[in-house]
Amino acid sequence: MYQLSTAVTSTIATVAKLNILEPHQWISASLLSGVRSLSEMFTRGGHGIGTAYLEDPRLRAAYLTYYVPVNLGKVQLLLEELRPVLPRCIDKEFRVLDLGGGPGTGALAVLDWCCAQFLPPASSIRMTVVDRSPEVLRLCTELWQVYARHHHDHPIGTLQTAVCNLERGLPPVLRVEGQDSGYHLIIVQNLLSELFTGSLDSIGQRTEFVRQLLGCLVADGSLMLIEPALRSASRALHQVRDNILAGLHCSVFSPCLHEQPCPALIKPDDWCHEERRWETPAWIAQIDDEVGFIKDALKFSYVILRKDGKTLVSRNEDCRRVVSELRILKGEKRVWLCDATGRSELGRQDKERSPSNVAFDDWHRGAIVRVSEIVRKEKNGRPAVLGRILSSGRAEVIRPA
Repeated sequence: MYQLSTAVTSTIATVAKLNILEPHQWISASLLSGVRSLSEMFTRGGHGIGTAYLEDPRLRAAYLTYYVPVNLGKVQLLLEELRPVLPRCIDKEFRVLDLGGGPGTGALAVLDWCCAQFLPPASSIRMTVVDRSPEVLRLCTELWQVYARHHHDHPIGTLQTAVCNLERGLPPVLRVEGQDSGYHLIIVQNLLSELFTGSLDSIGQRTEFVRQLLGCLVADGSLMLIEPALRSASRALHQVRDNILAGLHCSVFSPCLHEQPCPALIKPDDWCHEERRWETPAWIAQIDDEVGFIKDALKFSYVILRKDGKTLVSRNEDCRRVVSELRILKGEKRVWLCDATGRSELGRQDKERSPSNVAFDDWHRGAIVRVSEIVRKEKNGRPAVLGRILSSGRAEVIRPA
């Protein structure tokens, strides 16, 4: 289960000027009000809000305390997926670009990750953070410096910031020249759905924006796109994904197991998102109790793109991805799966449970699985969407989420 590091929590507590590390500490009315206001802003008509709210001291403290840990955790979960393809040479730069992730949330996530994993080493980081608000970038710098003081025994790489309205184009600081130049990792968190919201072709413009970012990657770099687990933001991300893949600019590293059009877009009310377990920090659980929220899991939508064809698991027609929770029905369990042929529902009746398919009980959203001997009844001359595993069938978890 994912857990925030003590260095991150100490850094947030220092910069937010809140004693959040004491158990059962008192949460101020101002902080609770700020969390409520931000939630309303993000979930109800928050398109295009940018990061100007961080210039308000009340909202800044609420964002640092409640939302930075959540968003940082999402990035680090995906860094774990990227672990096999991240640079490992200690004598080379690890160039990272963080766009629109609040006060350098992605930057802090990468810095903390490298300090804990050592490969790539924190000293190799060359971090660039871009935002339209100078105040946000000052906050980013403060977080970076405070974290570095907490990790004074580790050499820390460099940070540069750039003020830019990304709807008007990428800043000159991002221009890359030469075969080996460019970024090894670009993080775009909670930004795409805020760009070009007033445009008649917002999806087209976001697609072009992502295409330009792909051009800023080194040949074996990764572009990490993260959006809230809301239907509108997630579906827009799926559409951009489809457009980019149709242009043959790259392939999907994760979460998809294929480059076919996203099956979640077939039905207008459908979308694909993640729900990853984490150890909820005590102060966030306390805020949740006060305001009526639930942050017992990290929920988000994402896609990681690469230009070298590498994928999280090898492309295999037998592999499928679980895209729902395991639903327990009377006498049966069911999940929804996704692969190159689309989405399909799979069940296993309790009476068919056997040693070869018992792993089905552990299937969960985001897991990559393999299954054999699926039986589908015919309906109107066509195979039913629902298939079932027989007792002789095999169910495996290839990679848990």
